[in-house]
Amino acid sequence: MDVNWVRIFNRLFEIINSDDEAYFSGGRFISKVREVDPYFPDYARYMEERRASGRSTSRKDYYYDILLGFEEDVRLRIINNILDEVRHVHPDKAAALQDELGGVSAVPPVRLDPDAWNADRLNSYLSDIDVRIASSTYEGAVTLAYTCLEGFLKAFVRKNIPGFSGSEEIISLSKTVRSYLRENIEQYPDEAINMLNHIAHTVDRARNRFSESHFDETAGRWLAVFIRDLVNSEIRLLLHFM
Repeated sequence: MDVNWVRIFNRLFEIINSDDEAYFSGGRFISKVREVDPYFPDYARYMEERRASGRSTSRKDYYYDILLGFEEDVRLRIINNILDEVRHVHPDKAAALQDELGGVSAVPPVRLDPDAWNADRLNSYLSDIDVRIASSTYEGAVTLAYTCLEGFLKAFVRKNIPGFSGSEEIISLSKTVRSYLRENIEQYPDEAINMLNHIAHTVDRARNRFSESHFDETAGRWLAVFIRDLVNSEIRLLLHFM
């Protein structure tokens, strides 16, 4: 996918230049950059360097220079991190920008409680799925979706079924979770519980199909976006029972 970075940046700046809590000062913007690249100069040093080299110190100019100075995957991660922080202020604009970057996302991205097992790693995977879709790395996006679902199912089982010693393969884990919900939650539609297993099979098969077959640009993108949304939907459901 060819990304029009001037357009993407202008849409981002419109959000973070708002006269509300989504506003990003230079220090706040560079702090988000340093979350991804901790070796990037802090605000004071960066501004000193720009002044010394005679470059513009306009926020819009140096925000653009900073973003375009990174490789595309890092650029996408910074933008996604910023959107995560301002989504509650401008949900429609944030969603529209992420749609343009990573395909139509019918399901809001999940963010896990830090107390959940391996939450930091799972949150990182969820963010990376969008980054890979936006950079047309569809097989990698599907593989990460598989890893993320597998990791969350393990987290769910460890949280709710102490002493579990069964298989940790994704299909077996989904069956274990399905059995747990049937035994512990009354008046829950079987069709919804069965979907957990169907999603696990779909994600597992999609990952294997990418290894076995060649997908063109359109098919690969469609499948990666679909798998991402399935994984987000299942995790959002299971979070209710964590």
